[in-house]
Amino acid sequence: MSPPQRDYPDRLGRYEIVERLSAGGMGEVFVARMVGPGGFLKPVALKRIHPHLASDSEFIDMLHDEARLAAAVEHPNIVRTIDVGQDGDSHFVVLEFVSGDQVGKLQREMARRGQALPAWIVAWVGARIAAALHAVHEARGLDGQPLEIVHRDVSPGNIMFADAGQPMLFDFGVAKAKQRIHHTSSGELKGKLPYMAPETFLGAAVDRSVDVFGLGVVLYELATNVSPFKRPSDVDIITALQAATVPPLCAVRRDIEPGLSAIVMRAMARDRALRYPDGASLEADLAAYAREAGMPHDPTTAGRWLAHHFPERIEVRRALLARVASAAPLPSSPTSAPRPMASAPGGAYVEPSLMPTPTNNGVARASTDARLAVSSPGTGHPAVGARGRSLVAAGVVVATLGLGVAAAFAIGRGGSSEAADGATSDAAAGGATAAASAPAPTTQAPTAPAAQGSAEPSALPAPSASASHSAAPAVSAPVEVPTAARPVATPTVAVPVGPAPKKGPLVREY
Repeated sequence: MSPPQRDYPDRLGRYEIVERLSAGGMGEVFVARMVGPGGFLKPVALKRIHPHLASDSEFIDMLHDEARLAAAVEHPNIVRTIDVGQDGDSHFVVLEFVSGDQVGKLQREMARRGQALPAWIVAWVGARIAAALHAVHEARGLDGQPLEIVHRDVSPGNIMFADAGQPMLFDFGVAKAKQRIHHTSSGELKGKLPYMAPETFLGAAVDRSVDVFGLGVVLYELATNVSPFKRPSDVDIITALQAATVPPLCAVRRDIEPGLSAIVMRAMARDRALRYPDGASLEADLAAYAREAGMPHDPTTAGRWLAHHFPERIEVRRALLARVASAAPLPSSPTSAPRPMASAPGGAYVEPSLMPTPTNNGVARASTDARLAVSSPGTGHPAVGARGRSLVAAGVVVATLGLGVAAAFAIGRGGSSEAADGATSDAAAGGATAAASAPAPTTQAPTAPAAQGSAEPSALPAPSASASHSAAPAVSAPVEVPTAARPVATPTVAVPVGPAPKKGPLVREY
């Protein structure tokens, strides 16, 4: 039985495609491999725009912005950008392959089991992502000038938890920066609504505090299995965010210590003047909390916890990497002669024939690349002598000239590629993960308990009935501290289940 036909290329530029990891309305992500002399082999995640969007300069600019901004920040908890390039109608970015899962998937899996992530895991993820965000906010260009980057999309789907125990921030697709090619239109919101800071909807300037707020919401969700501002509609979400009134962590889950609860609630304070001023301050408090509580706060222990609770997912990724290592090498693309190389944006090297070429309608298009395989002297059929090789070479020259004329004529006529209609989200931006998970129940914030809490200090006015919530049933079992010889005990939390929220048109997700 022949293998199923692939609907994607075997190769993009110098990268051999192994298999598709995910796909969305705008693009798709593959696991690929970079092969070099001496047995060199490196797995990578390759993210490309769908070819039918190749004529949409907005999408291409956003992809290039994402690659450039991510490459400007060096931090161990940020997924690295390796390369950017173009192959025909395919524009792509090459990222570090992270063998792991998005924390949102892990949280939903724990919720399906009736459990929640341990407090020390929540603190560990929060501290490392806070440190990564501080590096983002402080990043400078090669000229030493601040880049003023704000991620704007801190959410559970944009944080990977590597199998080795390191949380990793990625996806700078909607990041704000001083040197972006593509700029947000007036009144356009970017990101995911339930994680947006309240001032975003009042037209306030976007600064690093919106990322601190988003991380606070993520930590609340990881600890309680409840997304505090998720509602059935976009209008309801915005209303809930404007009130920013939710019960504190320790009221929803009784085994959460007041120290961690206070840190998370301060991070998601409604008034940004009351939040942590930067990611470094948030990281310092989370690390101090873990130290004073005698909790683990290191990647080794986190990696052991992941291996104990998610062995099947890790095995899937190991099998994927084994396929990357064992795949037969693809033959190099044959050419009649060596071609000079040109530099593409971001430092990738592509052939001149694959570089964008302006046409009459101003759209960058890839020129035709006609490649002919020619046997070198002394090879090929033994009956072919020098005269035969000369005739073959002459025929190749004539054919190449003919194809060049035809290509020039085709390019001169212009034309534009088909653009996608309504491509406003990109599921492919979810990162390089091979483990597929079953659909998760959507959790909804609970209704109001007798004791109300707020995301702000007590100076805030009491919440109205429409913005109130009730604490989810919680357990009082203490959290076990893991050791090298003992797996971590995970607290059980009852998960409220509500209707799935509708996805509205207010937010442009890349």
